[in-house]
Amino acid sequence: VFLMIFFNLTMPYENYNIILINIDGFRKDKIDFCPSLKSIKENSHYFSEMNTVAPYTFASLHAIFSGMYPSMNGVNGYYNIFKFKKDEVTTFPELLQNNDYYTCYDIIDDSVIPAQGFSEKNVFDEKIVDFKSRHSNLIKKLSTKKKFFLFLHYTEIHKHLVDDVIQKYKQESNDDSFFTNQSENNERFNSYLPLCDEYIKSIVKTLKEENIYEKTILILFTDHGTSLGEKKGEKFYGVYVYDYTINVFCMIQIPNNNNLEINNQCSTLDIFPTILDLANISKNDINFQGKSLLPLQENNNESRDVFVETGGLYGPWPSPEKHNVFCVKSNGKKLIFNETPETWEFYDLIKDPNEQNNLYDVTLQDVKTLKKLLIKFLKNNNVDSVLIN
Repeated sequence: VFLMIFFNLTMPYENYNIILINIDGFRKDKIDFCPSLKSIKENSHYFSEMNTVAPYTFASLHAIFSGMYPSMNGVNGYYNIFKFKKDEVTTFPELLQNNDYYTCYDIIDDSVIPAQGFSEKNVFDEKIVDFKSRHSNLIKKLSTKKKFFLFLHYTEIHKHLVDDVIQKYKQESNDDSFFTNQSENNERFNSYLPLCDEYIKSIVKTLKEENIYEKTILILFTDHGTSLGEKKGEKFYGVYVYDYTINVFCMIQIPNNNNLEINNQCSTLDIFPTILDLANISKNDINFQGKSLLPLQENNNESRDVFVETGGLYGPWPSPEKHNVFCVKSNGKKLIFNETPETWEFYDLIKDPNEQNNLYDVTLQDVKTLKKLLIKFLKNNNVDSVLIN
C-alpha cells in the first residue's frame, strides 16, 4: 500500500543543513533491531523499496553522487574506481557548493566518492576510528556554518564483517561451512547492531545539543546489503543481484513534516534529484538519470522500474573489470541475466520474496517483457554486454 506524502514544499529548505549518512552494508531487515534507527524510520519519509544500482560501495556511491548509472559515470567495475568521468559528470555536492553550502565529507578512502564539490575532505582509519566522537565533533564544528552539507560514511559493520567473514573464510570457496550456518551468520551480524544504534543515537543527540536539529534534513541509507549465506557463492556482497543486497532503504527526516512509509519501488539514483529539490536548486541543464522522490506525492500509483548491475571480486563468475550480472525489476517481477555462463533467472517477488524458485521460461510473457526492458536499459546506458553486442 502506498501512503501519500505531504512534503511541505513551501518551507525554505534551501536554508537547512543536509546530512547524508551511509550505513555501509546494513541490511534492511535489521532496522527494527536498532531502537534509535527505528525511531528515525518512524519519524521520516521511509522508502522501503529503494534499490541500489550496484550492490558494492564504489559503484553504488558514485552512482548516487553523480545521479548516473555506472557505465555512464565510468565506475562500472571494482577496478574502475579511478575512471570516474569527472570532466563530464556534475555531482550534487558541486551544485550545493555553488549555492552557498559548505560541503564536507568523512569517508574511509578518497576513492569511495567523487571528490569534486567539497569544501572540506576528511578520511578516517577504519581500524582505529571512534565514529561516535569523530562525527559528533565534526557536526559541532560545522554547526557554526550558515548552512552545510555533510556526508558521513559509517563502516563499523563493514569492518567487523571483514574481520569475521572475509578473513575467516576463503572467498573463492563455495564448499565451506559459511553457507550451512546461516543462523550463526545472522547472530554474528546482529552482534554489530548495538554499536550502530549507539552511533545513530549520538548523531541525533549532537544535533539537538548544537540547536540545529530543527534546521537539519537527515538522510540515512545503505549502499548495499550483506549476505548471510542465502545464496551459495556470495559470502559478503557484490557477487549477485538478489534482493538481500540490492533492496536497500532510505530515510529522509525533514523537520516539522509528516512521517510516512512509501512502499513504491525506486532507486538510489533518485537521491541526487531529491537533494536538489530539497535545496531548491534548479535541475535545468543538469544531466542525471534518477527521478526526485518528492513528486511521488502526485502519483500514488507510480512504481519505478529498477536496473541493477554488478561484477564481483569473488564468487562463481568474478569480473572486477566489467559488470557481468544484470537484473531488472518491474511490477513485483525480477529478471536476472548472468552473462559469464549466459544463464537466466526469473522470480515472482510477491509470491517468492526470498527468490528460491527460478521460474525462467522463455515462452512466458513476463519474461519476454522484462527481457525487452533489460535490453533497453543496457542499450540506453552503453553497457558492454553480449545481449546488445
